[in-house]
Amino acid sequence: MTITFLRAPRRAAVAAAAITVAVLGGAGVGWAAAVTTAQPAIQTITPRSEKDVTNLDVLRQQLRNYYGDALGSGQFAADSNYAKEASHVAADGTRYLSHYRSHGHATKAIVLDVDDTSLATWNYEVFSNWAYNPTTNADYVNGQKFPAVPGMVAMAQAAEREGYAIFFLTGRPTSQEQATLGNLTADGVGVDDGFPKPTTLSDGEDGLFTKPDVTAYPDYLKAACADDPGGKCTTIHYKSATRAHIESLGYDIVANFGDQYSDLKGGHADKTFKLPNPNYYLP
Repeated sequence: MTITFLRAPRRAAVAAAAITVAVLGGAGVGWAAAVTTAQPAIQTITPRSEKDVTNLDVLRQQLRNYYGDALGSGQFAADSNYAKEASHVAADGTRYLSHYRSHGHATKAIVLDVDDTSLATWNYEVFSNWAYNPTTNADYVNGQKFPAVPGMVAMAQAAEREGYAIFFLTGRPTSQEQATLGNLTADGVGVDDGFPKPTTLSDGEDGLFTKPDVTAYPDYLKAACADDPGGKCTTIHYKSATRAHIESLGYDIVANFGDQYSDLKGGHADKTFKLPNPNYYLP
């Protein structure tokens, strides 16, 4: 019997512990238990002193200052260091895409993550005091409350004008797809950010990929994640397998944009662009 304790919100899980209890047959043999040592999702240094760590309240204030929101209103400033850094990445992407020359007959495409790559969740970070809660987060998602990441709408619009297919790839659940689409584009609810509508793929699929429940995985996710715990995709496997699926339908992913390294790992993109996000970490 295997008992697995998992906590899998949007943020990094602290650690998943697995306890395997095996019943061994034979004379004189009773219960034997093998315990797998729990490991944190984030591997980092162990401070030797309190002086090696930034005080948490000081760090929160540094984040507010970085976003140009010293009093924590939930609105980042257009001239903040965050906005400047994000806009710089978007401009780099625009220049790269404009100079790219197609190779072969594949349709050139870009892939964008959603949270803190396309949509900025700073207002929720302030509201939640950096403590993710799926219920309150869903209120922000379904209310379509997120503004665009600086520079990213203009980058995507320029890419569309130059003939790129536009795909969005997010870890948000399928139940949030319509709200996500409305927030990204325009539906008259909440914030309409004006991104191009996602491209319909050559097989008729919607170009906004949300993460299905494991019981509803398409074949390409089942195959890619068969060896993951319970067959449930890690972020890297989910996103890389989806990019591979897009490529298999005749697209060349020229650029992949993400705020987490797990958005960008696993290949199936000619070039990656990392947006700034000091608020949370997804392995």
